[in-house]
Amino acid sequence: MDKSYTAPTDRFCDLVMKGGVTSGIVYPRAIHRLAQHYRFKNIGGSSAGAIAAAVTAAAEYQRRHSGSHAGFELLRGLPESLAQRRSARGPSRLLRLFQPQPGTKRLFSVLVCALNRGGTGSRLFHTVRGLLLAYWPATLAGLLLGVAAWRDSGALAGLLTLLLACVGLVLGCVFRDVTRHVSANGFGLCNGMSEPGHGDPALMPWLHETIQRAAGRSAQDAPLTFGDLWRAPGFPPPGVTLPPMSEPHSIHLQMFTTNLSHGRPYVFPLEEGDPSQLGIQYAATRQRLFWRPDELAPYLPPDVLAWLTARSRAYTVDPERAPWDPSTADGAGLLEIPPPQDFPIVLAARMSLSFPLLISAVPLWAIDYDSKEGTGQRKFCRCWFSDGGLSSNFPIHMFDSLVPTWPTFGIMLEPKLAGRPNMIFLPDRYWYGYGERWQRFGELPRAGSRMGGFLLTLVRTMQEWSDNTLSRMPGVRDRVVRLRLNPDEGGLNLDMSAETMVCVAARGEEAAQALLARYLPAEPAPRPSGWDEQRWVRLGVLLSLLHKRLPDVRHALSDAAEWEALIALARSGHAAGFDRAIGEDEAHALREMRALLLRFADELLPLAERFPFVPIPEPELRVRPAL
Repeated sequence: MDKSYTAPTDRFCDLVMKGGVTSGIVYPRAIHRLAQHYRFKNIGGSSAGAIAAAVTAAAEYQRRHSGSHAGFELLRGLPESLAQRRSARGPSRLLRLFQPQPGTKRLFSVLVCALNRGGTGSRLFHTVRGLLLAYWPATLAGLLLGVAAWRDSGALAGLLTLLLACVGLVLGCVFRDVTRHVSANGFGLCNGMSEPGHGDPALMPWLHETIQRAAGRSAQDAPLTFGDLWRAPGFPPPGVTLPPMSEPHSIHLQMFTTNLSHGRPYVFPLEEGDPSQLGIQYAATRQRLFWRPDELAPYLPPDVLAWLTARSRAYTVDPERAPWDPSTADGAGLLEIPPPQDFPIVLAARMSLSFPLLISAVPLWAIDYDSKEGTGQRKFCRCWFSDGGLSSNFPIHMFDSLVPTWPTFGIMLEPKLAGRPNMIFLPDRYWYGYGERWQRFGELPRAGSRMGGFLLTLVRTMQEWSDNTLSRMPGVRDRVVRLRLNPDEGGLNLDMSAETMVCVAARGEEAAQALLARYLPAEPAPRPSGWDEQRWVRLGVLLSLLHKRLPDVRHALSDAAEWEALIALARSGHAAGFDRAIGEDEAHALREMRALLLRFADELLPLAERFPFVPIPEPELRVRPAL
């Protein structure tokens, strides 16, 4: 066994990674470095972070089964592999992963022409140049019309005719390609699959093979599923008893995607509902999604498609929802996605990385409960799943607990700060790191750059405000290492040089080293480790939240007569959340819990007054849907 891997069998960590298209190149070496000292329990991400999360989970799966670190060594070598070029001026392997379909080739060539350009003016110039070259018949037609006008009416008329004709004809062709071909291609330039004659695997075949190899399997073996991860050995470690209601999954992988049709995020694997509930309660908590083999065939490698087909069942009406759900005839041809334990992680990653317009959205189907037909039943509607980063590009909250038992590390990507030479930042004091993140578009030297920055900042703010707010919180910022990127690094720079890719990957290793230095200090430690400090802060935050919220709880529960009246209503059959009247035992349990909450508030509040912990910024404890 490689002695550089010293992670004890009971030392776990969680890892959450931010999206950012090619910015994901920072993660392989960071993961490799962390894996030498920690075993991964919970792993999550969005977009490019979901790719890294899937391969990390696969590598951990191989380590748990065989003790081999080959999966992590494979990860470490990915930056150099993706930087390879067939010739000095040829595209990198990273760029070759993106293969447009025939109808979207011209628009993709325009994107490639504008890649790795500095400044709004340069990008605009090369975009126009790319359009004129890609749509050369329209450009040529505009040129001929301009020449004819020049001959008939002079140079000025010829120039105006040339400009108007080229703009109109080229934009008309672009409009046709966007509305016909991009729309038909799942609203993206690339669906992720290899195109004939290209000679290289595209994104999905490459990702499937990489996940399989990291897991110690071949591409022809059964695809790695969430159930495989859940059943991996090594958790809980020997001698450790899990508390009641704890997460039983050995390796827990989660990935964000965005259901554009529902206008909200989904987290895969989906929850199956609570099987302890009966009847309509269980049916109401299930998340049912369906798919058509002919629609997903262009998105998945044949082996994955065959696995998915074999483990999906035809749509059936849930007996508890028969009066409302569509009939079996209405659902003809639809297959229900497999249960989470049989769901391939490569498909979940694909649904998370669908960067808008570049990578096609994934079509699934769901029951539309907003619609009614004459019978009163609902119908099926197609759902489009796009980039997880649209909802949460850095879901650091994924595996949070009020008081953690192991650290959840986050790697957050952000632009390089002017005047700050350091490209890695991890707060090493409680009072550090809560400052605001600035979007300095208004300070750019050129008017065009300022306007472009303004528009880009509008999108980023809508996309990342929640993530940015959370990453400043006490107990969060101290475990999130901020890795800074230059303008020509990551993002949509699909054709970075080999030197740039290796440099960015090395910075990821530096980020991991910063976490290790903070959380695994040398002995004897001059001050508490990051892990000790985080547990202290998280406990302080919890007590502060209880101190803030318990007075309202106590006031709301204080009127015993009022709550007895509500219990009487529930005993008579008016109990929301139940499909029946509650019994005497349930009523008694509710009375006891109310009394316990009142005693808890009475005893904790005076003690909390004597422990004046100061959370900066001040957090809130609120009810919100699970994500």
